[in-house]
Amino acid sequence: MPQAGPKACAFEVPFPLCCAIVSDVNIPRVIIMLLVFAGLSGGVPAQQGLYVGEAVAAADRSDARAPILDALNQVLVRVTGRVGEDVVASLGLDAQQASALALGRQFKRVDIPTVDGGVVEQRRLSVDFDPASINRLIDEAGMLRWGSERPELLLWVVVEGERGAEYLDQDRLLQHTIEEMGFRYGIELTQPILDASDRVEVTPADVRGGFTAVGAAAMRRYGADGVVMLDLRPNRDFWTGRWAWRIGEQESAFQRSGAGRIEVVELGLGRIAEALAARFAVRPSDEGERRLVVDGIETTAHFTEIQGFLEALTGVDSVRVLSASKSTMTFSVRVSTDGLRQRIALTGPLEFLRHDLATDTLFYRFSL
Repeated sequence: MPQAGPKACAFEVPFPLCCAIVSDVNIPRVIIMLLVFAGLSGGVPAQQGLYVGEAVAAADRSDARAPILDALNQVLVRVTGRVGEDVVASLGLDAQQASALALGRQFKRVDIPTVDGGVVEQRRLSVDFDPASINRLIDEAGMLRWGSERPELLLWVVVEGERGAEYLDQDRLLQHTIEEMGFRYGIELTQPILDASDRVEVTPADVRGGFTAVGAAAMRRYGADGVVMLDLRPNRDFWTGRWAWRIGEQESAFQRSGAGRIEVVELGLGRIAEALAARFAVRPSDEGERRLVVDGIETTAHFTEIQGFLEALTGVDSVRVLSASKSTMTFSVRVSTDGLRQRIALTGPLEFLRHDLATDTLFYRFSL
């Protein structure tokens, strides 16, 4: 399958004119040179981690399926949000086709905690797949695609103890499961360190009650985009998990049961991944170009962060700088999906100011 090149980021105006635009304003010369060289060299694909799949290596497997197919399926599930599905099988892909989509592979060893407190070593195949080819495969199959709009979620967990709900801390097996699920579904999960501030702001009773609003201050302190609360309770033959989570003003709650705590965590995080994909995944459309005006760009690092953020958004094909004046830059963003404003609002460094309906221009301020 042919591979597409990196997204372009180029000036629409010639270099002399560009210098004329910015020579009398307050933009550091290094930003001018950065913009010029960006136009010559092009950008690099962002969010590469979304396209890395891992699978148990052949020697450690109990079936005959090629590990690269499991690694590819992990990536397809992550980017489509089709939790629990064998997307590889539904697309009719074989190991040779999967290999054609791979950019590189390596073996790694992972320590897996056990129930009895021990550790077993597992050998895995890690495969880097080509983002452009994966995206094209998904789009041609008519599937929804969930890209870089991945909120960071602050996860609180309590468990039934001798005196009621208690924070769950120092559980290696559960921690490993949370990390594995975060990687599998492309969800960034942060857990509070449970210092004095955490314990005052969010009590175990708050988590048990699913009072997500009380976690707003902690969410801001950790730089998270949303909060998740899990109340784990043992029963005679199974475990139950009551989940509550919030992003912005949207709040949801549900319950999952399993044979143990690990299954409850796997089922619950899978359910959240499905809900996020249903909200943020998109299909291709003929949107064309959108114009963005961004204020507050004072340093080269600011420009680099904005450029990388825009290029990484789902459906963004290219980003071009049209003009620069003082601390403001105008970008032309070519998109192949709708909902650009909604995706910008989810995560990233841009604060929405207004939408000029006459020119269909979106105005933003860079916010650290």
